[in-house]
Order: sequence, then structure tokens, then C-alpha cells
Amino acid sequence: MININLAEQTELERICEDLQAATFGLEHIMREISQIYESCSSVKNNKKDLQIDFSSLPSLAAEMMICGFPLELMNGDAAHVPVIWISAVLDQLIHKLGDQRVFVLSVLWIQSSGKSTMLNAMFGLQFAVSADRTTRGAFMQLIRVSDEMKTHLRFDYILVVETEGLHALELTGRSTRHHDNELATFVVGLANLTLINIFGENPSEMQDLLFRPS
Repeated sequence: MININLAEQTELERICEDLQAATFGLEHIMREISQIYESCSSVKNNKKDLQIDFSSLPSLAAEMMICGFPLELMNGDAAHVPVIWISAVLDQLIHKLGDQRVFVLSVLWIQSSGKSTMLNAMFGLQFAVSADRTTRGAFMQLIRVSDEMKTHLRFDYILVVETEGLHALELTGRSTRHHDNELATFVVGLANLTLINIFGENPSEMQDLLFRPS
């Protein structure tokens, strides 16, 4: 039997938090690519010559989305949306899909309430799920609708937007209400339909959060 005192337990928790913060994933690679693309676009707009061809980067990202990989829409660490990059990727996605109909679905729940687990189970997605890891920022993933469902749904793809949860513990002591209001406005404005889970929450508080300006 291993005995761990309070100090050792605190140190272990700190190490776990550091490891979680240092987790490296595909989104970190795509962040670097998006920054390269936006930097090169800025240089090109200033009519300066470049030694590299960066124009194919959004096309590659669009291909990844069509293949089912999630793409970071908003950097959760910096609360930043790379508008130039995302616009270019979506333009390429529209070009590749042609006249296909896309329905945008976003999800907004309290943190650690099972958003990723639900979406993975419902749609067979690949959003990261673990007991000690929560979604940061916002991700979007493209789902192809089966032929037998197209007639009933009347669209060809579903673009699922998953967001970080409301009432984030890491924001405790700061203006969580303002942050949550901005997040809710962002994801609701993006989607054709937003799923909101208010079970167990104060309905009036959630209503104020969702429908009143920050």
C-alpha cells in the first residue's frame, strides 16, 4: 500500500495539470500552418515577393475536413479566430463540395457535461474525450450524410461545431459571465441550429447568459 501525504498529492496534481497543458495534438500543427498562411498573405498583400508557395495550404485543410478530421475554429488558449485562414479554408471547402447542401450544428453545454462524448456517440466523430481533458476553444468537423438519410434531412453534410464548456473552472475568479456570453454569441451566430443543455442549471441565469448582451 502506497501512502501519499497532502504535499505529495498537491505536487502530483500540479504535474498532471502541467502535462495536460503541454498536450500536443493536431490542432497545434494546424495553428502553426494557419499562422504561416496569414503571415504569407500579409506579405503578399504588401506586394513583396515570397520564395514559397503557400496557396495550397487551405486546400489541404479542406481535404482533411472532407476526410473527417476536426479543424480548430477558435484557438482556446488565446480566444482567437484566425479569420483569414478560416475564410480561405471554407472557401476551398465550398469549392470542393460544389452544390452540396451543408447544415451547421453547434453545441453549447456546461463544462465537463459530456458534449464530446455525446457528439462522438451520435455522429461517430473524433473529438478528444478523457476524464482530465476538456475542449478548449471551438472545433468544427464535417460529416457526410448517408444516402438513405438525405431524402429526409434534405442536406448532404452536417458541419458540427463543438465548443469549450460554459462556467469553465480555469476561469474561476475572473469574468466568466462575459467570456461565456461571448462564446454563446459566437457559436449561436455560426449555426443553423444550436443544441443547448440547461438540465440542472438555473433557467433564468442561462437565459440571461444566452440572450442578453455582454
